[in-house]
Amino acid sequence: MTDIVNPTIDLFLYDLRNSLGDDKKDIEHKRQYFYQKFHQTVQEKLQQDGQENNQDIEVEYIHLLKSTYAPLDPNSSGEDGYYYPVRLGDSYGLLLEVATPDKKTPEYFGELKAKIQQKLGGNNATLGQSWMLSTYLPNSSEITPQEIEKISQESYKAIFPNAKDIEYESKGEFIGATIFEYSDSSLKQQTVKLTDKEIITVVQNQHIIIAIYPDQATFYKLSKFYVDWMRLFYYHHKIVWSYGQTRILSNQIKDKFSQIQTIIKSIEANLTRGNRKANKLEQISDILSQFQILINQYTQNINNLKFQQGTIEINLSNYDKRLQTLQKKAREKIAVNKTSIAFFEDFSKLVNEKYLLQITRDVKNFDQGLQLLEGNINAIRSQVEIEKAKSDRNFQELITVVGTGVTIVTIMDNDARRQCELILSKESFVCENTLIFKFIVILSVSILVWFFRKYISKQS
Repeated sequence: MTDIVNPTIDLFLYDLRNSLGDDKKDIEHKRQYFYQKFHQTVQEKLQQDGQENNQDIEVEYIHLLKSTYAPLDPNSSGEDGYYYPVRLGDSYGLLLEVATPDKKTPEYFGELKAKIQQKLGGNNATLGQSWMLSTYLPNSSEITPQEIEKISQESYKAIFPNAKDIEYESKGEFIGATIFEYSDSSLKQQTVKLTDKEIITVVQNQHIIIAIYPDQATFYKLSKFYVDWMRLFYYHHKIVWSYGQTRILSNQIKDKFSQIQTIIKSIEANLTRGNRKANKLEQISDILSQFQILINQYTQNINNLKFQQGTIEINLSNYDKRLQTLQKKAREKIAVNKTSIAFFEDFSKLVNEKYLLQITRDVKNFDQGLQLLEGNINAIRSQVEIEKAKSDRNFQELITVVGTGVTIVTIMDNDARRQCELILSKESFVCENTLIFKFIVILSVSILVWFFRKYISKQS
């Protein structure tokens, strides 16, 4: 196996600091979650330095430590590993580096990864992470391009021993190094435990850069570009994370649409079966009023979807600009060595041709779905109002016809017994109890008036 010199792992991790709707308590919990990635002495130093204190406004890029770096181990000088924490806008970034200056084989990357995992414990990145494996060759002039790619494959297998063999779709040159990128575009959902609650986040399954430098002098120039890599990978992961959020939102919107449609069909079935009694209509009317809550939730999810779409567009613009800056800076500072990393533009194509296209279609479909739901609900509401109006008219008609009978009885009230005897006979038991007679009169008059009104209604 070919020897490599100074194998180095740079792990770029990103955590969300604050999102839309977060209060100070939420922000503090996310800060504490980020601080857990450091050993205790660095956590204390972060608190003491307070570089992000009084930074309520969003900042583009600030160092969180006054010393910029902190050694990975408290008693070391930092040459074999360090922390480099920053704040990028609404997020945190951390570069965690481990290395050895010795000559090793590519398998040694596995031991370096174990050191990183030991430091981090089970603390996951909430936005995403990128692995960068770097090394240089003791005798590059004797090594073929095929052997360099084999070294990269062995390095990859060292940190992902259970992964399948990969084929690099992206390959280029960076200040003289042969650079490979493997980006697993599939997403994984993970649950992150904060102080008082859990959040569900969606991140990229795997993103790794492997750079094989030709010599020590070129390798040492890598440090000039860490800030650029930090920003480039941040925009990359912010885009992927936002797209993951849109997938969650899309599923929630679809579920909400299905819930509303099911209730609408149930109401329509009730109306079709003739359940038009006043109490039933009132129940349906109450359900329609409650629908407004569901519609508001549906609409809010669509607005959040559009917000994430805007986030992707902004970060894609920043990604493209940072990539141009990185290429320009590399060619100007290291003019003697070639830089050709246009393959990073493939990510931009993926975002434009898949992510943004998918979201645009989703937003259009969900907006149409909202119009359909509102149309169905308005139609049902109108039908319910019509049925309620009919019910009210029937009730009013009943009051009218009964009222006519009551009026007649009221007129004859003082002479009800005599009227009863004239109509029936003096011996009739009905006349002995005028209450029964009055009830019969009210009923008879009401029936006659009702038939008369129906007859007049048909004639008109």
